[in-house]
Amino acid sequence: MFITATLWIAFFVVNFNIAMMIPLLPFIERDIGLSSSQAAMVLAAFPIAALAGNLSVGPLIDRYGRKRFIVAGALACTVIFAMTAASHSAATIALGRALTGLFMPMIGASVFAAIADYVPAGSRARVAGYVTSAAPIAFLFSMSMGILLGGLVAWQVPLVLLAMVTLALAAAAARLPPTPAAALSVAPLSARSYRDRLLGLSLDGGTRLLLLAYFCWATAIFVFLGLYPSWIVQHGLASHGVRSIGMMLILGEMGGLSGALLSGVLARSFRHPLRLCAIAALVAAGVVFAVPLGDGSLAFQAATYAAFAFGRDLMLALMLGGAMLLVSASQRGSLNAVLNAVYQTGATLGGAASAWLYGLRADFIANATIAGCLFAAASFLLWNITRIPVTATAAGSS
Repeated sequence: MFITATLWIAFFVVNFNIAMMIPLLPFIERDIGLSSSQAAMVLAAFPIAALAGNLSVGPLIDRYGRKRFIVAGALACTVIFAMTAASHSAATIALGRALTGLFMPMIGASVFAAIADYVPAGSRARVAGYVTSAAPIAFLFSMSMGILLGGLVAWQVPLVLLAMVTLALAAAAARLPPTPAAALSVAPLSARSYRDRLLGLSLDGGTRLLLLAYFCWATAIFVFLGLYPSWIVQHGLASHGVRSIGMMLILGEMGGLSGALLSGVLARSFRHPLRLCAIAALVAAGVVFAVPLGDGSLAFQAATYAAFAFGRDLMLALMLGGAMLLVSASQRGSLNAVLNAVYQTGATLGGAASAWLYGLRADFIANATIAGCLFAAASFLLWNITRIPVTATAAGSS
């Protein structure tokens, strides 16, 4: 229970950090006066740095163990979040986000690898589901707290609270057992070993398609979600006030929590679990296409956001839960890091595109259209994975 709770907090921190700047951005813009290009810089600083962080840290985690990297990453992020909260310009906020991007991967690339380290094989799927449920709860708190605290108190408050959580995570992770010796890599660290380990993960057909689908999914999330709070605060639900919008996002994120917790149960009804993931992606495409049609309707936005969050976190649980089965124990940290790097690449492009598309059309139609097309592409890729024989897809786990 202690191990599961610690890894849950770690995954919560990773996802809260990713999502929190989205709802805070309108209030940072209000207090500091960000231009469109500065807003894009603040959103993109973390994922750009995290891409480099994830690609560099994976083999190190496999070599030296997951526990010590969770502790070190959490301590570093505690300091950086406090520093970011004390910032008073776009440049210093972007710097804080970039530094976070260098250290947060120490936590993010360790979580699912650590599940396989500490949890017996028969219980891993269940524990992975529990840990994955931290994502929708993190989005729930980040979106709602960002709107409510950012609008009613100060945008710095969520950053200070997150600094306190990362400090607690460091203390809890220090009590975890060491990574089992059998799960550590003994390969030498060199440019060639980095290349072979990181690039080799994409050679298997099923893994390659999964990485591409994960990229489309992540990009779609941030094309849609990057400026969605700004749109509903400034235009879509401008007449309803910050308190009503915050409550709408809280209720909507309950859909995401349901998606994560029900993913394992619902997947049992399908011959291949990624078929459910493909269907969820296609439904998500239809949902985001429809969002701009509900301009001014609180009930419509609440329903569509809940459906979007349900599909988002259902897909997250299914993709991350199955990814660790594709590789050996000594490669799990690397695969986790590559998945995170793919996610950060999608987040970078999606965040930048979100700001540009919203500047192009303030009615949010451009954002919704591109996000919907990317979800449809993810659906196509995931469906094609289900057509690969299971033995071929799972070969990497033997």
